[in-house]
Amino acid sequence: MRKKLMILGAGVYQMPLIEEAIKQCEVLLVAPKIEEEIKKLVDYYFLCDVTKKESILEIAKKEKIDGIITDQTDIAVRTVAYVAEKLNLSGIGYETACLFTNKFLMREKCDQLGIPTLPYKLVKTLEEAIAFYNEIGKGKVIIKPVDNQGSRGVQQIESEQELCQKFNETRKYSNNSILIEKMATGQEFVMESLCIDGKYYPLICGDTNYFSIKDAFAAKTRIFPSNADSKLVKRVKELNQKIITGFGLKQGISHSEYIMEQDEIYLIETAARGGGVFISSDLISLGTGLNTEKFLIAMALGEQKEVPSLSYDKNTCGYMAFFLPKGEVISVQGIEEVLSLPFVHRNLLRNIKIGTKTEFHLDKTARYCMIVSAKNLKELEERMDKIKNLLKIEVFDGENIKEIIWE
Repeated sequence: MRKKLMILGAGVYQMPLIEEAIKQCEVLLVAPKIEEEIKKLVDYYFLCDVTKKESILEIAKKEKIDGIITDQTDIAVRTVAYVAEKLNLSGIGYETACLFTNKFLMREKCDQLGIPTLPYKLVKTLEEAIAFYNEIGKGKVIIKPVDNQGSRGVQQIESEQELCQKFNETRKYSNNSILIEKMATGQEFVMESLCIDGKYYPLICGDTNYFSIKDAFAAKTRIFPSNADSKLVKRVKELNQKIITGFGLKQGISHSEYIMEQDEIYLIETAARGGGVFISSDLISLGTGLNTEKFLIAMALGEQKEVPSLSYDKNTCGYMAFFLPKGEVISVQGIEEVLSLPFVHRNLLRNIKIGTKTEFHLDKTARYCMIVSAKNLKELEERMDKIKNLLKIEVFDGENIKEIIWE
């Protein structure tokens, strides 16, 4: 008899998990919106906000599920942990889930663990934010909602006037609490790891390169493995282990982001789920040989008892992303050519068609992306340049024709 697995989230980044789960289990899919073609794939579906933990708990009780899971999204992590805890299913624990989904609590925990943090404060009013800004000597700071995702509401501030202008926009994405933090600039890293029975195992460390657009806070590329000095990568891995174990993650995948300034490495954020933009489903697999979906499903069902075998070959892989200007797509060239390339893997290119209306949002969710692999960094860069030369998309904004935003 096939076990019942509940999956929260039906977006494009949950599809790899859904596609693997339907091979093994009866799948109960929960999301506020589910496309018709996805409804046909699963055994049962329920339209519900994934943050409504009590409602989802009642569904889980009624359906007598054997496991519950999500991936590549933060907003469902607490609910997954809550339901699993209440039903005595395999999970990370609700308290741990709250820690991994609240940027203020992350910094408080780092302080407790003796891990350096940038000056920060949790504020609820503009007056509190201004007071802290003046207290740390002004300069550049970042304001961000404590428990949102996709960089929504994250903004860079360089003056008290700008803080006054932008504060309410950030508050739209928050639960009325905003983190204000001194801004660091420097080399950025991303670290993927897994845990089994509270034991930590590193997977891959990569480099992050951002768009130059102010307040975008979105990576244009993430490349694995990191090209940084091996001693620096070792420091990142050691810090990540201290954070993940110190935060109490018992099982599953974790995704963490770091920045180094003046030889100090600081946590940007960490998450008790796989990295988005297909890092979890594709880049971990390309870099380590791990089938992340099979691992996560087995973990959710309480069947993963030992560390899966990993194979670190010397290939290089990463994602490349772009924005489209606001307007209407009037010309599309090169998509089929790009998709035919053997080194291009999972992507969002088929979502772009003539007539597509685009809204230029500054958060990560507005990006179009693709996974690219190669034998080494030089070849990867050459292949990414080839894709840029092949892919031509024009958008009419009502006055002018504009092209892809790569930088």
